[in-house]
Amino acid sequence: MASIVDILTLAEGGGTLDVIAITDHDEIRGSLEAREMAARRGYHLQVVPGIEVTTNEGHLLALFMEHPVARLQPLEHTIEAIHEQGGLCIVPHPMSWLTESIGLQGMERIMSSPDDAIYFDGIEVVNATLAGRVCNGKAHKFRERYHLAATGGSDAHFLTAVGSGLTLFPGHSAEDLKQALVQATTQACNGKKVPFSDIGLTQLVRQQIKSRGFSLRNIIKNMVREITQ
Repeated sequence: MASIVDILTLAEGGGTLDVIAITDHDEIRGSLEAREMAARRGYHLQVVPGIEVTTNEGHLLALFMEHPVARLQPLEHTIEAIHEQGGLCIVPHPMSWLTESIGLQGMERIMSSPDDAIYFDGIEVVNATLAGRVCNGKAHKFRERYHLAATGGSDAHFLTAVGSGLTLFPGHSAEDLKQALVQATTQACNGKKVPFSDIGLTQLVRQQIKSRGFSLRNIIKNMVREITQ
């Protein structure tokens, strides 16, 4: 619900964040623009470009990406496409019944895949939204079982929520974060608390309307692309 300028200004000015990932739903252009803007302005803050990809089993975070991947594909195909770009696959709000999430059965299937390219690089064990909080405990147990990298995410659809979920890692740069995820040396924790009153009902309604319209535009765009190719 905020512009790239507003997000970067807030994150840079707060002084507590070294790296942020911008992961719009099924869209990468905003995150690439944010990375370029942060570098151009000489910010301390670094931006990880990514996408929250809608697979046919739920959402999947693709981090350190340069190109989009197709939406509504089988989970295995999406993971393979992300890894082919050198990106990392993080499971957001896993097993949550309040939003489009990958379920336990699908996660178990991926982690037992014999294909060397099919695996998760990490799992969100702290998601600061209501949809995430209902499943954080289950996500933590799954992470321990498979020794995955732990991440904390704001899942911020509103400017005030940026920094409400945090991933701690050795170092300060985006590359340091990537290495920590690969080596599973990250830690997840809650950040600042965001009362509902800071968001408000009006903003929440506007966000729901906007997200529905964005999803519809993406569906139409993808249909046109398929027809013309």
